[in-house]
Amino acid sequence: MFGSRFKKKGGGDRHEGRPPAAVLRGLGRVALWAAVTLLLVRGAGSLLSTPAAEAPAKVGKDAGPGRGAEATAAAFARAWLEDPDPRGLAPYLVEGAHLGRGTAPAEPDQVAQAEVSGAEHIGDGRWVLTVSCDLRDARVLTLAVPVSAPVGGGAAVLGAPSIVATPAAAGADPESPRPLAGDQAGAISELVAKFLPAYLSAASSKELSYLVAPGSVVVPTGGAVEAVSVGGVDQLGDGEGLRRELTVATRVREPASDAVYPAEYRLRVEERVGRWYVAVVEGAVG
Repeated sequence: MFGSRFKKKGGGDRHEGRPPAAVLRGLGRVALWAAVTLLLVRGAGSLLSTPAAEAPAKVGKDAGPGRGAEATAAAFARAWLEDPDPRGLAPYLVEGAHLGRGTAPAEPDQVAQAEVSGAEHIGDGRWVLTVSCDLRDARVLTLAVPVSAPVGGGAAVLGAPSIVATPAAAGADPESPRPLAGDQAGAISELVAKFLPAYLSAASSKELSYLVAPGSVVVPTGGAVEAVSVGGVDQLGDGEGLRRELTVATRVREPASDAVYPAEYRLRVEERVGRWYVAVVEGAVG
């Protein structure tokens, strides 16, 4: 019924095989269908299996305080620079927070833009947010704003901000602090030891008038933090002139949480008629 695939030639049996191309095509089809079958089996298995519960997203220890807290800090920084009146700033503050009265700038609307550029968690839902403020006269002021940002929301400012040094541009070589130079080192250190605790605790600029250079205005922090200790005083540069740029190592306590952390303040002091005064406070530098 069926023809034989074996032919006798030359007295011997010989298998007449299929052409090589046909054999390869057959093998290719087998491999293709095997792959398709494997994919189908795996797909069916994943559909029939019970999906594993997704692990909840973990919030790292350095996760930010949230957009609400950042928006609050930026808006507060803008308002504080425009007009540091405690009555106008009250809506931003936690209940019971106190701000010293500052002096409004001569020209209004000086802040062109304010945005958060850094955040440091100091514990118990409290953060210090660094807000970079671009002024319309091309200056940049950076404020450290203490904020309470509980997990449930409702961010609010804990107290007065500090003006911090703007980071140096990439590649810049910042001045290295050096020991106070000259025979006025003792007088300068004595001034700083009196000024910093008063600056942190005072409620108004008038309380600092004896220590601040005539014509200068320094807005105190109003008790947002208090001085635990005032450490070494160094100067930037090696001059012995009547004006010095200083860095002062301190330890401060936040009364609300009793947290203690190090801070470094940058001051400019000047000698006038044989006596040293603070002329400018650039705030906490880290």
